[in-house]
Amino acid sequence: MTLFGVEHVLPRDQETDALAGTELREQATKAIDALSAAVGEDPQTLHGRVLKLLNLPRFSDADDHDLREILRELRICEREGRRAYRARLRRVTRVDRPAGIGRLPRPRWVKAASTAGSCGLCGDGYGPGDMVGRTPWEEGIPYVPMGWLCWHCLVHRRQHPRRRDVLLRFFHAMFAGDGIGLNGHECGVLLDWLTEEPALSSSKPWTADPLENTLVRLRAGATDGKPTTWLSTQTVHTIVAVLQEASASPATTVKDVQVLAAVVQHLAEWATNPADLKPSRYGTGWRFRQQTLASTGHPTVLSQCGGPFFLYQCKITKTGQLVEP
Repeated sequence: MTLFGVEHVLPRDQETDALAGTELREQATKAIDALSAAVGEDPQTLHGRVLKLLNLPRFSDADDHDLREILRELRICEREGRRAYRARLRRVTRVDRPAGIGRLPRPRWVKAASTAGSCGLCGDGYGPGDMVGRTPWEEGIPYVPMGWLCWHCLVHRRQHPRRRDVLLRFFHAMFAGDGIGLNGHECGVLLDWLTEEPALSSSKPWTADPLENTLVRLRAGATDGKPTTWLSTQTVHTIVAVLQEASASPATTVKDVQVLAAVVQHLAEWATNPADLKPSRYGTGWRFRQQTLASTGHPTVLSQCGGPFFLYQCKITKTGQLVEP
């Protein structure tokens, strides 16, 4: 028996991870009602606390990522006692974000991780107590919500992009069949990667589809701090092929190499359809690419995270002003 006597309502962490959909939602509702009875607070009031924590207008808007975290939070409330639950069920609202072209939308939910996990975008691990968060969901096809993001992906990936952050923008834009745009910081990172090894300009993919004009555009984007420099799908395919030819360097981490290999693999799978998916069922667009990713015989960090994800493009007014998210 636990402090509140509701052990049978609050599942263990492994049981929580195994739940999904309606069953998970029902379990979360039972847990909130049980904690309400244990602490002597009106159920509607406690449901209101949970909604404020979620930063959602309705409990029905919570997805599986939200509901699992709610169950974990309620378990912590159960362990810490009657005086702790009000402090636990309190939403963090202020997040210092970069300004200008490096700014990302304000997170919907920010908190200290209740357990170890992995970022829903880059796949990096985080530990209990590390700050994580969830982004607002860009509603509409083909995008799907991202899970819990590490602090870098939540706040800093556009102001201080890593090489794999640029690759992730390539991947999810092509996954969705959307435009491929980089801000000035990302242009600078890609420019350095393409030019740090002079031999790359003599590689087979570069010779077949020269990138000199692209380098000019990337340099202008980086120098001028442009909000968005657009690249064509063909150019991105060429860039990815060229980067495969690059030698290891101190600026390229093991995880950069892993993400690059995953991008190459999945681009090839989208072109060759190794799972023999029926076009009549999935078409040839994002649904086909989504199912191909889920059916891959060689799972990667990208297939495990899923997608496609909306990674945000800066908005510009007709007068050329940057719209802050």
